[in-house]
Amino acid sequence: MDEEQMWKGFFNKLNELKMNPPTEHEHQLQDSDGGFFEKFGDLLRQKSQLEEFTFKTSLAPFSEEEKTDDGSCTDSVLDVKDDDCIEIEVQSLQSVSTSENFSEAVFEKGICMNVEDLYEEILFEINNNIGCQTSEECTESMIEFAQEVFKISNSTHQEISEIARNKEPPKIRLNVEIIKAENLLSKDSNGLSDPFVTLFLESNSSHRYNSSVKTSTLNPIWEEHFSLPITEGHREEVLIIEVWDFDAAETVKEKVNKILDVKGVRGLSKLMKEIAVTASSGKHDNELIGRAVVTLKSIPISGLTIWYNLEKGSKTKSRGSVLVNLALSAEKNKNVAIQEHKHLLKLLLIHELETSQVANYWWNGKFSSMAEAIRTQHAVQSGLSPYDCALSQWHAYSTVHETHKLNFTLFNTILDILVPTINCLQNDSEDFKIFWDGAKRILPSCFSVLRKLRSKSVGDNKILKALSEVLDILAKIKNFEVPPTIEIFPSTVYGWIEKVDCEQSSNIDTIIIDAINSGAKEWLEHIVEGSKQGKDNETDEEKLQYLIQIIQMIRSDLQRAMEYFDKLFYHKIRLNYSTILYLFYDSKLVEICKAIVIDVCASIKMLDVPDDQFEYLPNIDNVNMGTTLFEAYLVLKRYITLGQSLSPNVKLHMSDFYQWFERGVTHWLDISVIKALNRIQKAIDLDQLHAVDETVKYSSSAVDTLAIFYQIKIFWQQLDWPEIEGSYTFVAKIVNDICRCCVFYAQRMSRRVERITKMEENDDIFILSEEWCLAINNMDYIRQSLPSFIKELGSEDVIRRIGEFRSNLEAERCTNTIKAVIDNALDTQRNQIVELIECVARKMSPPIRRYLSEGAEVLHKDSNSMERLMIYLEQSLETLYNTLNEVNFSRILDAIWGELSIIIYDLIQLNLDKRRPPAFFQNLRETLRTMISCFKIGNTETDVQILLEIEGILDLHALETSELIHQYYLDRLKYQKEESTSIFGQLAISAQFTETQLTLKILNARNLRPMDTNGLCDSFVKVSLMPTNRFIGFTSYKTAVHNKNCFPLYDEQFSIDLKEEQRNSENSLIVFNIKDKDLFGMTSQHIAECYITFADLIGCQDEQILMNLCRPEYSDSMALRALENRQGDKQAKDFLKKLRSKSTF
Repeated sequence: MDEEQMWKGFFNKLNELKMNPPTEHEHQLQDSDGGFFEKFGDLLRQKSQLEEFTFKTSLAPFSEEEKTDDGSCTDSVLDVKDDDCIEIEVQSLQSVSTSENFSEAVFEKGICMNVEDLYEEILFEINNNIGCQTSEECTESMIEFAQEVFKISNSTHQEISEIARNKEPPKIRLNVEIIKAENLLSKDSNGLSDPFVTLFLESNSSHRYNSSVKTSTLNPIWEEHFSLPITEGHREEVLIIEVWDFDAAETVKEKVNKILDVKGVRGLSKLMKEIAVTASSGKHDNELIGRAVVTLKSIPISGLTIWYNLEKGSKTKSRGSVLVNLALSAEKNKNVAIQEHKHLLKLLLIHELETSQVANYWWNGKFSSMAEAIRTQHAVQSGLSPYDCALSQWHAYSTVHETHKLNFTLFNTILDILVPTINCLQNDSEDFKIFWDGAKRILPSCFSVLRKLRSKSVGDNKILKALSEVLDILAKIKNFEVPPTIEIFPSTVYGWIEKVDCEQSSNIDTIIIDAINSGAKEWLEHIVEGSKQGKDNETDEEKLQYLIQIIQMIRSDLQRAMEYFDKLFYHKIRLNYSTILYLFYDSKLVEICKAIVIDVCASIKMLDVPDDQFEYLPNIDNVNMGTTLFEAYLVLKRYITLGQSLSPNVKLHMSDFYQWFERGVTHWLDISVIKALNRIQKAIDLDQLHAVDETVKYSSSAVDTLAIFYQIKIFWQQLDWPEIEGSYTFVAKIVNDICRCCVFYAQRMSRRVERITKMEENDDIFILSEEWCLAINNMDYIRQSLPSFIKELGSEDVIRRIGEFRSNLEAERCTNTIKAVIDNALDTQRNQIVELIECVARKMSPPIRRYLSEGAEVLHKDSNSMERLMIYLEQSLETLYNTLNEVNFSRILDAIWGELSIIIYDLIQLNLDKRRPPAFFQNLRETLRTMISCFKIGNTETDVQILLEIEGILDLHALETSELIHQYYLDRLKYQKEESTSIFGQLAISAQFTETQLTLKILNARNLRPMDTNGLCDSFVKVSLMPTNRFIGFTSYKTAVHNKNCFPLYDEQFSIDLKEEQRNSENSLIVFNIKDKDLFGMTSQHIAECYITFADLIGCQDEQILMNLCRPEYSDSMALRALENRQGDKQAKDFLKKLRSKSTF
């Protein structure tokens, strides 16, 4: 049995039992010592885990916020305040009394253009929209919406509308971006093309625009821009997009060199045509792949990105497709357009916030359909690039963000567009200053998120999203140098920074760390103050609970920082968030913890432990130890382990915390060994020696004893003593104590069953009981568990660390010490188990021997003695099988079979000497098989070798003489098939079976062994069938003699009549005996022979079969020995005589 699997299986079973309420038996056992081991094992671990879960803050994303019917959340994502902290005031939209005041709060932050001028421009663009309408909103509706956004009175609106209508229409340009093409038609012999694009307006086909050539591809990518002026009637204008295959000027030789690149028959044909054209005329024209026609009236105001299928004439064959971006714009001063766009964005956003009443941090850049149409129309018709639009949005949205917080995703999206261009700008450029002005307005709210990560009102799933967005913003901004003219971190806003000098004030990285520490400081002060009991005279228990609560909350904060925030901080800004937190907490905690733990351990009184004999176990019911001290140890251990992983190269203030607990651990181990021995004795007394349940084969005391070890292991694994020498001292004591407990259990269990023996009333026959079997199982189960238990304690790892810390010699000494303790315990337990097993075997042997001795002369299945033996064996084996485990059941079977084997073997030898007939051995064989079947219970079978030998001997002696001779030839056939060559030559035959006949052809022989002095032989073949009792009346067949030839060609055919049962006997054998005819024809010399079964002939019907010839050997085979024992059998005697003559050369 795999000991590790056994040990794990036990604990899995134990864990299943732990899931159910304690039974009455468990209550009685645990009440004897007040549940001492459970308190420090499972219960201590469960309590620690429960407290850790209880003290978790609301950071982990366990639940979603309740949502309203429209899908929005009931709380704002980051709308949090703290009156004790200095930060930017977060105002909701409702805090501004009127919409006019809100507009003024936004527009007073910068110089803006005249609203009426901008309104006039917007009306002008609406009246002169470029492109088709993409929405159902009519022009009048857009004008009404614009009037509402700009807050223009009706009279003023009429005046401005009149001016806008009287303006000249704008000059139009068509902006085209050729992005890429896919699946183009092949035009070259290599199966590819060299495509380029030609653009032109249908009204001006002579003015064409060409893209670059992309060589050897059917999926080119261009990403090239073109701007085409439109003189008049842009709605009726048509854009032609043509994709051509470029054909470079090449000589005939150059084209011939392409022969290796040709793809397919079509490519070869194409290359041949090109060579012919070049050779005859020298022309090299580009080939049209396909074209697309675009009517400009189909282009919407906001532009269009679309795939167009390429066509050529009326041909329906697929020629590929091209992706283009199309937009119409008006010619306009870019600087003026940008200023207009900034102002327009502010007006649209203010109107959006006023009408939708969204909360802080909610708006993510999505306007209403009307507002988006006006914004897009202005950007497109002004010819603004994506960068121009993004910079305008950065300025406008950051200005509004100061008064009403917007979603960080919005700014991140804008930065994705800005950063590539900003990277290329000079630090003194106007765009660069605009960028940093916006960053200054956004950064305070970003740092506020870092400081307020622990706010309980924050939706867990949204704080992670918000944090990710904030870190993305900081990562993108901190790569740029702050202009000296901008004070990016004013003290009036960043009052929470303790020490700020000029250099740090412009360093975003240091401010990020300050923000993290500031948030941790505020939170630590809050939980320390909230965890105090408010008593003057606190007990040790209360002090420890206070310590545990503080550490658990801090560790939970760090753990969640690692699980949910570290990846974000590191991947976004390359900062180890949890490491920064831990180093801040480390110096603060040592001041709180050290004094409390040392005071509590100093108050523990030491205990005197008795010697190893344990003749008298002291009563220590009044000695107990609370688990709170070790709860504090486990919490601190996890905290330090966390710190070592976060800061591996930093000497932590609390790294030596375990020294505070050493006195407490020593005291617990002394108590545990005494309580373990007392509980084991109690478990044996309560054990009824019945299986725990139908799935196991041990009783309650084994489970109870291993449960003690399991609880001790849990305690030790949780303790995980950091200091190596102290760790070895403790683990060596635990190993020694556990071994003593195992020996104690074996001794007490042996005493328990020594008095359990049942006898039949009259015959004094030993009756095997379940109690004996369970006692053996229990002892063996405890013994097998010991090495795995010691291994799971981690003793090998402790010793390895001793070798690293001290020396290999010291580690070897420690290994030998522990090994000696374990080996001594295992030997003692093994001796107890073997003694019990031998005792059972000894008690069962006398009745078995008596039954066999009585029935030896009348041994058959109806014998009364054999029946009584079978009944006794069946009853005993049934008890053994149902109760013993597999290992011990096999041990007892081996012992019983040892006795049976000796008796039966003696009986066989005795009857061989008496020349008993085969029928006797058949009867004896059936008796043996009956006994074996009695032992085959379930999947368990005996593997005693002597039984296999006995059964084989009986099988042979039970055969009739002819069958025994047949068996000998079957053995020879196996030898013949194993031989790849033969010194005696080979024989070729063929055969065919019909329903009533076998047609056998003797074809030829090859390389026969010379038998005459002339180096040749005079051979013929004799054919016989085996076994003879199956083919009664059959006469042998002979071929003609072939003189002076070692390669005779017999070519003779014999027809053998067969009955159906003869034909179906596939193991029937044909013996081919090749002999040498002597000079006078009186005697023949045996050359060699070969064999084949009916089954082999059926498998090779009508095929030539070539067999190796061999000479039979008078070997020491089982069949020959059986024949030799039949001294009075004439058939056996004649066969052996012939065999001896054949085997001699």
